[in-house]
Amino acid sequence: MRKIILGITIVIFLLLALGATVIFIRQRTAFFGRATAPSVGGEIALDNCYLFASPLQAQANGSEKIRVTAFILDSQGKGVIGEVVFLGQDERLEITPVQTITDNLGRAIFDISSKTPVDYLIEARVGNKVLPQRVKVSFR
Repeated sequence: MRKIILGITIVIFLLLALGATVIFIRQRTAFFGRATAPSVGGEIALDNCYLFASPLQAQANGSEKIRVTAFILDSQGKGVIGEVVFLGQDERLEITPVQTITDNLGRAIFDISSKTPVDYLIEARVGNKVLPQRVKVSFR
């Protein structure tokens, strides 16, 4: 008798597991994380902001470019929209703004080139605040 009850219990458990699997497969299910909206007019957290350059080295011929991207984020790591970003100036460096006002990811984009072979330490500023991180690029 116990074997029959155990067998019925296992069959019921397997049917429930199969039903749950079908439900999870048929609809999109997220167990971790949630997408959040970007921060509109949020307060900038300088420690969360960063610069990214790619490639880090280019020819010093005035036409080969390095793309510098600044990410302006709030204290929760969400992009801050609508902030104007400036890159530090050097007369030997040609800065071409691609997107100076941050988008919904908090991203501002610049292309830089140089005719002078030298290493540059690039810094960005948003409002009257300088981002603590700098990125080193080289023109050879």
